Amino acid sequence: MKQPDICLMLVVARELEEMVIDVLLEHEDLVRRFGSQPIDAHGARIGYATVAEQVRGRSQRVEFQLLLAREDKESIVSALRERLPRAEITYWVLPLLDYGRIE
Repeated sequence: MKQPDICLMLVVARELEEMVIDVLLEHEDLVRRFGSQPIDAHGARIGYATVAEQVRGRSQRVEFQLLLAREDKESIVSALRERLPRAEITYWVLPLLDYGRIE
């Protein structure tokens, strides 16, 4: 497996969490590690699932952090696009300056 040099961040609707996990596990040869956590998303183009979210001004989402090689990013994004074509997944890439394990 290639050394990871980026962190691909994904933000998805909570109801898509398990489907995204399935796609990532299908590509475990590309994704070194990933984690997820519930977040509140804010912004002008956030879709609100409920009236309560609209009143609160934030939408419940799940954020994924994937460690992978830069050249594998498009494969993961394409796989998500193919399996979840209208999912409205937001993503961005951060450079990974170092990666290791303390044992």
